[in-house]
Amino acid sequence: MKKLFIVLLAAFVFAVVNPTKSEAKVMYDGAEVVKGQTGKMTFKKDIKVYKKNLNGTFDSLVVKRNNFFRTYDIEKYDGKTFYQMGQYRVQATDLVVFKEVPIDIRASFYNNPAYVNINHQGLKFEGVYNLDYGELLTVGKREDACRPEIFVVSIEKGKLNYHLCAGDIEGEDVITPGILDSTDIRIFEKIIRNKGSYILTEDTEQYSGPMITKYYGKELKGTVFYSPGIEINGYLMVGDVNFGFIPANLLKPVEDK
Repeated sequence: MKKLFIVLLAAFVFAVVNPTKSEAKVMYDGAEVVKGQTGKMTFKKDIKVYKKNLNGTFDSLVVKRNNFFRTYDIEKYDGKTFYQMGQYRVQATDLVVFKEVPIDIRASFYNNPAYVNINHQGLKFEGVYNLDYGELLTVGKREDACRPEIFVVSIEKGKLNYHLCAGDIEGEDVITPGILDSTDIRIFEKIIRNKGSYILTEDTEQYSGPMITKYYGKELKGTVFYSPGIEINGYLMVGDVNFGFIPANLLKPVEDK
């Protein structure tokens, strides 16, 4: 009996250490893609890249020609583009060859993806609609653009399409289609919480999106908000028409009496 127990225990340990089923790797353009990756880049010649330390000093690293590196965050401001390569940041030049991972592959790592604009210059559409840095994009179908949203996005054939409600002609909706640069988008997991009232536990700011972006104003401890129960990047959506975002750890559900 003791011998049988040892055999079964050994089999159990082997199964844990060597699982029979593992998650399949996600591949694109001959390389594995990981969660949070926006693209990959290579360099036309050996080049030195830099990272800034907390004390204000810089460290450098020489990267070799034709070696590929994963890129994550992409920053755009003042007409310049910067790629984040781990802790190192590289400015886009003629020496940098960047290839983005299609948005549908990036989104496949998330159960309930949320799309947020990370272009510091903002996204402007034909003078009708502006989307500031850190603000959330609304996912929907083409016909949703005017019901009552003015701007929705959808993923089709690996592209991030937008549908802009530009008004109506003789009672018919006019919806302008287009394609967004998906490197302007960061993807987060959308977490579903309970709908209902939440009370603020300390003073804070309310933001227009689920990142530190422009704010709607200061909110005082004890204020009660309605939330549709959506948390993104640690911020809880509040409101019922014009939504704002408040740090989720500062909101406590109001218990029904």
